[in-house]
Amino acid sequence: MYKNIRNFVLIIIVSTIIYILKTSQFPGGVAGMAPFLIILTNIFGFIISVLVIYIFRKKLEYKYDWNILIFVGICFSILVFYFKANPFSNELQAPHIELTFWNYIAILISALSILIIQKVIK
Repeated sequence: MYKNIRNFVLIIIVSTIIYILKTSQFPGGVAGMAPFLIILTNIFGFIISVLVIYIFRKKLEYKYDWNILIFVGICFSILVFYFKANPFSNELQAPHIELTFWNYIAILISALSILIIQKVIK
């Protein structure tokens, strides 16, 4: 369980940094509160993922790749269903489409980098 929590925290930190670096090019009025969206998504995803993995701990005990995929899936679900952040929505205007798209990309890049690092270390 400790390794899962460590991986989730690393994904949260890396995705937040990627998102903040990407959104810093936008003016404050457009992307002022956007980094809080990724932080809240990651925190909610962390809590739900830890609960899911704890419930199914016998089946998911040493499957760290699956645990990271569960975390990413939960974060994507939170973005789509709770925050209504769908980058393919017709209702969004130009800068908001890119901001929403980078929500997903930041989480995906950070999760893939953690998976690759984990495979190289083993």
